[in-house]
Amino acid sequence: MSSGTYEADDRGRKLFRPNIPAFPPLDEVHDLLDPAMVAIREFDRRLGAWNRTAAVGRLFARLDAVHSSAAEGSTTTFTDLMEYETSLRLAPDVDDAAVVAAVADAVQEGAGNGLDELVLRIHRRLFERARDKLIAASAGKFKTIANFVRDPEFPEGFFGYTSPSSLADAMRDWRDFTLAAEPRTPELLRQLLSHWMFEHIHPVPDGNGRIGRLLVPILMKLKGHTAMACTFFGETVHEEKALYVEALKDARMTGKMSNYARQMLAFVRTTAQANLERLDKLQALQVEWKTRFANVRSDSVVHRLVEYVVTKPVFTVNDAQAELGVSYAAANTAAQALTNAGILVVPDDVRRDRLFHAEDVLGIFDRFRPNLTRVISAL
Repeated sequence: MSSGTYEADDRGRKLFRPNIPAFPPLDEVHDLLDPAMVAIREFDRRLGAWNRTAAVGRLFARLDAVHSSAAEGSTTTFTDLMEYETSLRLAPDVDDAAVVAAVADAVQEGAGNGLDELVLRIHRRLFERARDKLIAASAGKFKTIANFVRDPEFPEGFFGYTSPSSLADAMRDWRDFTLAAEPRTPELLRQLLSHWMFEHIHPVPDGNGRIGRLLVPILMKLKGHTAMACTFFGETVHEEKALYVEALKDARMTGKMSNYARQMLAFVRTTAQANLERLDKLQALQVEWKTRFANVRSDSVVHRLVEYVVTKPVFTVNDAQAELGVSYAAANTAAQALTNAGILVVPDDVRRDRLFHAEDVLGIFDRFRPNLTRVISAL
């Protein structure tokens, strides 16, 4: 069974065009398919039940964006992204953080104008503000030059993705496969196979990995199989990049999708289960914080700030004021109350800017952050 065909470019280099992938027999994947779908449906249900404004879901989208980007060499951590998304726009690498933030925001995209336009909109989000003028000029456009990845098994040590001259036909096949609806075909499997196909087309100049991983949760929601875009697997790809690359390659080399599908289903399940554990911790934290202010009048800004901090664990007083629609003084007083209660801290390196951290929330999401010096000070 062939997974695709090779075409030669004008320099004789082989460029791969994937065929429409064949679904693996269900008896070869069902032991992983069912648990993956159970985990995703439970995560989707819990997100929707807890926060109808989707603020909690956006927090998890940011976590996925950080890990999916890190798999491609990004250095922005979850805490870095939270600091960048305050009014201060702080980050060790502002340009890198801007791209990660764009990845996180792109999960809200829909496909109203078709899948091609969806891909280009996401690509534009990621690169239109790049300092490199050539990269910025290519934002929101399909590739016109063949792209390659290092692979020692190929001539000259590089594997070539689909030729620009075959891109229109390859994308048509991908769209048809991705949007097809067959009741007896598990949608999660379809979208994971669609991901394999997209990654082998590599239709844009850069960012194909991040865009491809975004498309799975977006399309699962678009096609009505989840209420929220939450079919994430970027974290597990970051942790197991070699397994991810090998699974993609194995399906291409053998023409069989079972091993690839099993690996990807395991990634989806592992990520969903980890996120469910984070939800448990986040909810327990919110309950515990609320008990600290049980004697504070119910209409106090303090209660609203507690809920805000759960989904915005790094912020300034100006951020809280704008989000809660209260005066600066009221937001400032509430932040002081949470600081005195040990919920908020101000790290030494941002003390002058009064950037508040909810360290317990950051600890749930950011496993790679260093231990920061904490200070509790009067504002």
